[in-house]
Amino acid sequence: FNEAHGGYSFCALAALRILGLVSIINVEMLRSWLVRRQLEFEGGFCGRTNKLVDGCYSFWQGGAIAVLDGWYNENDAACEKVGAADDEGLSFDEVMLQRYILLCAQDVNGGLRDKPSKPKDFYHSCYNLSGLSVSQHALSSSWPPTSSDTGDDDKNLNRLFGDSSFNILARTDPVLNIRTDRARHAAKQF
Repeated sequence: FNEAHGGYSFCALAALRILGLVSIINVEMLRSWLVRRQLEFEGGFCGRTNKLVDGCYSFWQGGAIAVLDGWYNENDAACEKVGAADDEGLSFDEVMLQRYILLCAQDVNGGLRDKPSKPKDFYHSCYNLSGLSVSQHALSSSWPPTSSDTGDDDKNLNRLFGDSSFNILARTDPVLNIRTDRARHAAKQF
């Protein structure tokens, strides 16, 4: 009834971001709760307090943090720029998240999964890939995406894990969870 949950938190935050109403919530408390969901050893996110890492929360939690970081950096002039301790990247360890997705969530026969002991499935493949994209690109674009935001500018990538010559994904809009070029196209229709 009253337990915080990463998926619901993301949906509420994304809706508030679309409506331009993020400031009506306690963003510091939400941000604090979200960043504490990344587990130090595994590098992935859990969806609730005292739960195991689950690959889908790579997007639900990582995307929510990216949405909040973007909102802070664009709207809160009184606050210092939000980012990792070294002033580079997101408020979570994006390299550790990429490491979890690429080494633990990826099935050797293709597809992605919740965690190594689980089978691959479409749901976890989708949200692991979305989380991987957000962890690679989130700070390189504004929201909503502008016409100058092409979505394929590799010089503005976040910190990366592994060989960047073959593991970089297209940029995903962290609010809408679709590629930024598709988000721009959809916005032109309205």
